[in-house]
Amino acid sequence: MPKVSDAHREARRAQIVEAAMRCFAQRGFQRTSMADIIEASGLSAGAIYLHFDSKQQIAVAAARLVVGHRRDEIVERLTREPLPEPDELIGVVMSGLRRELRDSRLLLQMWAEGMGEPAMGEVVIEIIAGLREQYLSYLARWGAARRGLDPDEARAWAETMTPMLLGLSQGYIVQSALLPDFDPERYLAGVRALFP
Repeated sequence: MPKVSDAHREARRAQIVEAAMRCFAQRGFQRTSMADIIEASGLSAGAIYLHFDSKQQIAVAAARLVVGHRRDEIVERLTREPLPEPDELIGVVMSGLRRELRDSRLLLQMWAEGMGEPAMGEVVIEIIAGLREQYLSYLARWGAARRGLDPDEARAWAETMTPMLLGLSQGYIVQSALLPDFDPERYLAGVRALFP
């Protein structure tokens, strides 16, 4: 029997995760079954279970994939001049999430799932911690460039402001998921006003 390459294995895992993300976006996390994922992937049940033991494992892999894409987008944007304003950086993250997930309610479902499912809870914490580190590094640079702070002052200011910027990102997700009249441009204009 021929040996399956790592590239083939990764391609199959990606195929399964992409199918699951489509299902989660259409049906929600709780209403999506493994049968739905199997059907959407075009693979057999055996092929799915060869790579993942459960829907939760697939959701964890999907969350890591989405976060990896956002991390890459932030890094890419921070390599270009001028340094983005905080509202633009939030906009980069949120537009990527909208593009990939289509429905921000899915994030709230994943956060809720993380409250009772330890593996998902670890991923939620990992995601928030990673975003916090990216925001901290960004705000230290922004404070030095826009506010004229020396490196130590910029770092201290960034440590104070990072929880707020993280909260503003989470607030965007919650409001866009729950409020039918949510206005992304107005929200980001409010963020801009907080960082003159």
